[in-house]
Order: sequence, then structure tokens, then C-alpha cells
Amino acid sequence: MGTRQVTMLQIDYFLAVAQYLSFTEAAKMLYTSQPSVSKQISILEKQLGTDLFYRTKRSVHLTPAGEVLLKELSGINEHIDQAIKTAKDSNLCQYSTINIGCLDALDTGIFLRQFVNKFKCEHKNINLNFERHSFKILREKLLNGSLDLIFTLSFEIDNTLGLKYKSIFKTHSSIIISKDDPLAEKSNVTVTDLRGRDFVMISREESPHGFDAVVRLCNGYGFSPRIVKQMPNIESILLCVESGVGVTILDSTIRLPNPGHFKLYTIEEDSLDMLVAWRKENIKPSMLAFVDELQSSTS
Repeated sequence: MGTRQVTMLQIDYFLAVAQYLSFTEAAKMLYTSQPSVSKQISILEKQLGTDLFYRTKRSVHLTPAGEVLLKELSGINEHIDQAIKTAKDSNLCQYSTINIGCLDALDTGIFLRQFVNKFKCEHKNINLNFERHSFKILREKLLNGSLDLIFTLSFEIDNTLGLKYKSIFKTHSSIIISKDDPLAEKSNVTVTDLRGRDFVMISREESPHGFDAVVRLCNGYGFSPRIVKQMPNIESILLCVESGVGVTILDSTIRLPNPGHFKLYTIEEDSLDMLVAWRKENIKPSMLAFVDELQSSTS
């Protein structure tokens, strides 16, 4: 069996075990299980035709072959990182376009405007296209490749979808009511105050995780929300709230069409993340540079 079948996963696992001289500690560092590490090391040893570790009940030590392999692989991750950076820098010299999607009601001015202006000045060869969409369309366009990146909330990202993401900043949920609602006279409104009130919510078809998150939040306060309307987008929810149809719970990053017509009350105990997400197979250098620089600017 040839060494061409050796994978980077096996190399990472070998280097971790060699560093800690413990399969258990290596598994913790790699955020995986000890049997998974042991299995990959055994496969690697079979592919190389030699043992890499002496194993006893109390200790793990490198064999001579393991010592040689460790020496030869020393610094390999740094070499890989440098190779990727070099490739990025080379491709960034070429003209490229990044297609970016944002939630329809997201107030991008609170974090994106200044960064975009700076990025465009420093990367004049990179064109940025922005679109606004509802939760569902945003997910679909990312998955079908129409969009390179999307800005969305943490409950929207499902690890099984083959996506990668980074947190840009933390936000909170907010209770939003009409300024004419009797509750608006209170200086502080809590989720408990919403018991028995009519709720206007994003439809479960549009955002299953968002819908369920509000229901769970209310359940945590001992009641189920009385849902009278399920709407296809946030602007429709706000129109209903403004008209006195009911109350709602949304995140604090939304743009209010008529701010003076609403009262917002932050739910400090219900935090969530604003994420930038992309498909794992999308390794467009300009896009990855955009993500890295954005995270640095908001950290």
C-alpha cells in the first residue's frame, strides 16, 4: 500500500499524539474521540508498514520510525499555511468578484459600511456585489453558489449543510412592540410580560430555527406564545407590529423603517451571534481574504 494514500488528517493526528504522547490528550486537542485517533494512527502505521508508537497501559512513546517521521514532518503545518497565503496573494492580484448576501432587515451600517470602504480602497481589483434577501432565499442562494458569503444569525447555520462560518459580533434578542401598546409605557418589559399577548413571528417555513428559538425562549418563561400571524419576512412582521396586530421578538440588529413607531426592549439573557458564512468547498482567495480582514476589524 503506497504512501500516496496517507491523508492530512492522519498526519495531524500523528503530530498531536507525538506532541502529547497520549491518545486521550491528542483527542481532546483535536476535538474528536480517542478511538477515532487510535483508528487513524493504526491505518497510518499499516500504510507505512511500521509501528510509529510503543503503546503500554501507562505510556506512549515514539518508535525509531516515529522519531524519523516526526522530524521530517516538523513545521509542515507552517509550510502549508505559508503556501496557502502565497497562493492567496498571487490570486488576489487578479480581478475578482465577491457576491455577498445580507438579511433583508439587517442594519449593516453598524459593522459593515466602514470596513467595506476600507477594503475597497486597499483591494481595487476586487469587486463587491451586495444583495438583501429573506432567511430562506439567503440560505438557498448560498448553497446553490449564487452567493459567496452571507451575513446571517447563528441559529440559521446548520453544521450538516457543509458550511463554514465565523462570528463577527454578538447581539441579543429584543422585544419589539408598537409605541401605542400599553406596555410601551413601562421602562422595562420582559418576556414574562408577553404571556397571553398575540405574537407575530417569522414563519416556520421561512426560518425553522428562528421560529423554534422564540418558542423555546417563551417556554423557558413558563408559557407558549399565542401566535396569530406567521410572516414571510421581517419587514412584514414590523408592519404588523406597527399596526398593533401583536408583539414580536427579533434580534437587535434589525433596521426599523419608522423607529419612532416602536419600542424595543433588549433581552440580555438571550444572546446570539452575527455570522459570516460560506460553503466549505468555496476557497476563492479574495473571499477568504475578505472574511479574515472583516473578523480582524471587528475583534
